Amino acid sequence: MRRRLTTLMCADLVGYSALMGEDEALAVASVQELRKTHLEPVAANHGGEVLKRMGDGWILSFPSVEEALDCAEEVQSSLVEHEVIKLRIGCHIGEIVEDEADFYGNGVNIAQRIETEAPPGGAMFSEDLFRALSEERQDELKDVGMFNLKNIAKPIRLYQWRPANLTTAPDKGTLPSVGFEKFVAAPETPESAAIADDLHDGLVQLSLKRTGVTTVDADNLETTPPDYLIRGRLRVSGTRARFTMSLILREEMQTLWTGTYEGDPTDPFAFVDDIMPRLEGDVRLQTIQRDGDRLAHLSLNQLSVSELRARAASHFFKQTIADWEVGLAALDRAVLLSPGDGMSLAMRAQSRLNLGGVMFTNETPEVLDQLGRDLDVAVAECSTSDFVFWARGAYRLKVKRDLAGAASDIARSREINPNFIGIVDLIAQKAFLEGDYDGALEALTAYEEMGSGDPFRVNRLCFNARILLGAGEAEAAHVAALEASDLSPMDRGLQLLKALTCEKVGDKAGLEAARAAARNLQKAPSVTVNRLVLPDELQWLNDTLHPEAEPV
Repeated sequence: MRRRLTTLMCADLVGYSALMGEDEALAVASVQELRKTHLEPVAANHGGEVLKRMGDGWILSFPSVEEALDCAEEVQSSLVEHEVIKLRIGCHIGEIVEDEADFYGNGVNIAQRIETEAPPGGAMFSEDLFRALSEERQDELKDVGMFNLKNIAKPIRLYQWRPANLTTAPDKGTLPSVGFEKFVAAPETPESAAIADDLHDGLVQLSLKRTGVTTVDADNLETTPPDYLIRGRLRVSGTRARFTMSLILREEMQTLWTGTYEGDPTDPFAFVDDIMPRLEGDVRLQTIQRDGDRLAHLSLNQLSVSELRARAASHFFKQTIADWEVGLAALDRAVLLSPGDGMSLAMRAQSRLNLGGVMFTNETPEVLDQLGRDLDVAVAECSTSDFVFWARGAYRLKVKRDLAGAASDIARSREINPNFIGIVDLIAQKAFLEGDYDGALEALTAYEEMGSGDPFRVNRLCFNARILLGAGEAEAAHVAALEASDLSPMDRGLQLLKALTCEKVGDKAGLEAARAAARNLQKAPSVTVNRLVLPDELQWLNDTLHPEAEPV
């Protein structure tokens, strides 16, 4: 057995299996073209050695990190305009062990996992390889954050490269960066300054755990200018404290969003513990929904798996059926590129169920069973994700009506993140199915803490109104429905809801206005009104709000 430290490169032909099904001769010719023209000869020119060929994939070894980078850049630049061949390349430094028959090593496994995260037409490099490059060469790569790679124990930071001529628009492929200024207190006393520092440090630590952003702390803002700034100010007066947090677009110093949080600072630990989940949740929501344009200049076929997930998330925030369908298409593409990617599978399953819910349509039993299997894979692959357990819990509740299974997933999601706001709708709907209307209403109180900056506020108001109606709280439902329809007056589903609540409370003027508005709007699904999982005696709620229904 021989051991050596080397620079490993893994490359594969994107879409090879589909191409074999469509045009076997073209698929074989593409592999031969890579062997004879685009990949193997270029690698040889840079000292590369082919360790293994695997049909549509290669594992190569290079004598230096610079040679591997040169090869990746040359190969992908030559293929930019190619109509068929799109490669993904991943590189890592690792030790391999060889004998007469084969070679082995954890470095090979890591390089293969990195390759699956690379964008078609681009290349992805490990942090170990990045650190071995000269500073000049490091500038050619973009930090794309931490990745949890399958069967690799610890997260790995990766760096990405795309050809400059891949698109006429500038490459904005880096992750959004969020900088946290030092939070200030007024009046500044040792106690108020300590609370402000605790809020700052807690938010920074939570942000560092995210994989979708790069976090910059106050001490590094000058050397690493971020895309966004988080600015916080704490005001204290006796037993009342108000913390104001703003999200600022740093380059233009434009305030994009501001949130206010109040409480009693008498017990500073309780005050911080109380508002910290809302602070973290708002930072997460505001940065995700503003990250949609980062890669708008690239088509779905040019995006990596993680970029496709980001593209999908940004479209879901836009709250239209057309955007949700684009988001689903991005997730279909992500699963095609990486069939075992747990987060993509979970997001796709959830988006399919969401679309079916707002359209009041049913998937075939075969499709629903496949979604269940996909969610099981997602749980196995992403066992520390609150979202993944929530998604499977939603499937178990809404598709299988498996209350015990849903309860287990709810518990696990809350164990991972006790403040995950998405779990509220599952708790409320589960309570409804069990006839626990008080429990459903109690769950909804979590939404009361969500302010005007909540991008899903209209959806939540609509959800609350229907739960309140089912619980017999018509007056409260009426208030929620009126606010929702005021915020989105051209949504026919909300006008149907408004008419329903007006009829329940005897608001004749409101009922006639809602009826007229609904009749003047086209019958179409609404992203704010989805089909709820309800006990049989409450199915009238779904029937009354069906996209084809007439107002009451």
